[in-house]
Order: sequence, then C-alpha cells, then structure tokens
Amino acid sequence: MIPLSQSPEELVKAKALCSEVGFEPHKDVDFGMMVEIPAAAIMIDEYIKVGIDFVSLGTNDLTQYTLAVDRNNEFVAKHYSEEHPAVMKLIERTIRKCAEAGVKCSICGQAGSVPHIVEKLVEFGITSVSSNTDAIADVRKTVARAEQKIILDAARKRLE
Repeated sequence: MIPLSQSPEELVKAKALCSEVGFEPHKDVDFGMMVEIPAAAIMIDEYIKVGIDFVSLGTNDLTQYTLAVDRNNEFVAKHYSEEHPAVMKLIERTIRKCAEAGVKCSICGQAGSVPHIVEKLVEFGITSVSSNTDAIADVRKTVARAEQKIILDAARKRLE
C-alpha cells in the first residue's frame, strides 16, 4: 500500500520497483494505495487506470488536508469535521469510482467509528470499515442495517 500519493506516476514507479526485486504487483501481492490527500481523491480515475487492487481512505488526514485544519491545534480543531460537505464529497466520489471499477475500498480513521457516517459509507459502496474497538458493536449493527436496506430497496425496484 502506497501512502500519501500525489500522482499516479508514483504508483507506476512503485510497481516498477516491486518488479525489479521480483515482487509482481497484482500477482504476488495485492497492490493499493491510501487516499489521504485531496489530490489522490480527485484523481482516483487516473490511479485506477494505472491499476490498483484496493484503496484505503485515510479520513483523518483527508479531512485535515481538505479543510486546512490541524486537528491537534486547540485553536482551530473545532473546525475539523469528517462530515464537512467537501470531505464527504471526496469520500463518496472515491468510493463510487472504486466500486464501478471493481477496486476494493476500505476506510480507516475516525469516520469508521461514527455509525451515522458509516451508514453513508455503506450506501456509497464501501467494501470494509476499520473502527475503534469501543465502536465495533455499534458499527457492525449499522453496517448490517444499511446493507439490509440496500437489499430491500433493490428487491422493491425489481418488483416495480
């Protein structure tokens, strides 16, 4: 998994390095990347064209870099929110593009521990969610309900 990528060319170089040492991406190991900066989220189509098996959305960094808010700075931390519309649009677009291309998409960071955000992620098509241990039970219930709703909605549409 390649972290903090700014351009698809970095993935091309990483794949070449893997091959040079006898490690074939997509064959010997799944090859993927973190989406932690807005540039990666905005350019996800280009990354998919280069070839990735999975994406992990790092919501803590993505939020911080999208909003230009240091979550650890007490003077501005109140403006840090994974639910900001710009952050959610980047997350939704990335998940949907990955789902369309058959690329697995997971979430890590605080957003994966917030049930009402997880519900939206499931609706967008997220493949897996990482949560804090104290949130796992609630997140599991949320995922089950959201997946059930998707299944029922699909069944209703087929019957119409």
